[in-house]
Amino acid sequence: METFILFTVKSSLCLASGYLFYYLLLRHETFHRLKRFVLLGIILASLMVPLVRLKVAPAVMTFPVQQIESVLKSDPPVQLVVKNVVQTPVRQEERDRVSLVVLLYLLGASVQVSMILYSLFRIILILRKSKKVYYLGTRVAVVQFDIVPCCFGRRIILSEKDFRKHGREVILHELTHMEKFHSLDLFISELYMVMTWYNPLSWLIRHEMKQNHEFEADRNVLRQGVDVSDYQLLLVKTIAGEPRFKLANQFNQSNLKSRISMMNKRKSNPGAILKVLIFIPLVALMVQVFAQKEVKATAASSGERTHTKYLEFTKDQLRILGFETTSSGLYYKNVRFGNPEKGILCLYFTEKTYSGSIILKKGEPFPTHSPAEKVLMKQALLNYDYYPVVVAAYNDFRTQDMMAAEKDPNAKLLPIQVNMAELKLGKRSDTLVFWFTPTPALIHAIAPFAKAADYLRPCPPSPVKPALKPNK
Repeated sequence: METFILFTVKSSLCLASGYLFYYLLLRHETFHRLKRFVLLGIILASLMVPLVRLKVAPAVMTFPVQQIESVLKSDPPVQLVVKNVVQTPVRQEERDRVSLVVLLYLLGASVQVSMILYSLFRIILILRKSKKVYYLGTRVAVVQFDIVPCCFGRRIILSEKDFRKHGREVILHELTHMEKFHSLDLFISELYMVMTWYNPLSWLIRHEMKQNHEFEADRNVLRQGVDVSDYQLLLVKTIAGEPRFKLANQFNQSNLKSRISMMNKRKSNPGAILKVLIFIPLVALMVQVFAQKEVKATAASSGERTHTKYLEFTKDQLRILGFETTSSGLYYKNVRFGNPEKGILCLYFTEKTYSGSIILKKGEPFPTHSPAEKVLMKQALLNYDYYPVVVAAYNDFRTQDMMAAEKDPNAKLLPIQVNMAELKLGKRSDTLVFWFTPTPALIHAIAPFAKAADYLRPCPPSPVKPALKPNK
């Protein structure tokens, strides 16, 4: 659900960009049909752009490599003690905050749906009680009580009093709504309102859409030979406040002053229609900013992915192993079993530090000279019997930590792959592989996501650097 809410936020931001373009450039023009499709295009673009998957080239890392300190390199492998798995819980405050946001969102969406259903129920009830007559080649629902003339789908509804006094003008107006399928526009805008009810611009663009419908219908009535002064006077007479229907085009629902002003306005310069072309680069900019970014695999990394089998974990699944992720880095802090001298292992991978490590004795205070270490100080100390044995990257960067795993070429380790771009860690786009000793506790921890036996394999050897040739 959180993913869907994030999608609606991106969609709302796209809508804000489109609405700003419409308000500044097209709102006061007389190209009503074109404006209608621009408004619809803004809503549809706002729905589609966040769904676009855009492949981008991986960023080139320019940060210096800090190799993790090699500990116990010459010692035999440590015999690890199996302990019960203690999964890292999600912070209760964060969980409660997310739940509250989801609850408020669903509450607002439910209110919007209820209003639409209530409006639909009232319209159906009125249609059932109405008298059906044919006028100007269309079916009209005439009711005995006072009601603002409106059009719902293929039905025109008005009171008997309005039908007798000025039925022709009103029905000509509502016929435009019906023939142009304006109800479909309203249906789309109402569905969008359900999804982004919290965005005030969603309400404004719906108002602009309804008002543009009225402009188009008014122009069509005047083209039928109706006197402008008489028609404007009719609008003033029917402006009395009546209950409105969300899914119906009503005769007097839009701002009266704006409608009269638009009727009296001269036609826009045909060259002004070129303003709509600005919408094309605007959509392209939306895609660049709000589309889902996918990092293209490099030749080396694509080869690794093809010939090896790595277990890929999401951000939430990494928490099971004890990793914590912030916008600034990936952090790991765990007790080192079987080593009383240096009992705490801390790893960190930030944008400015490609990789780093801190190995502390029990009770030894943290250094405070870097932001990464300050984050680790606040992070809870884990008590797991598993931690990365080797950390490797696709660009041949390689670190060792707890044991010389390569001394035993037959040792089977569990590789867990992490794409830094997917974690949205600054501009990093590299992929790391954390090699774990497959302890029973670790196998049990990842059981809900994968079967460890399918991924166990020998750790690949370190890349051999070519020897330097002596100068002749």
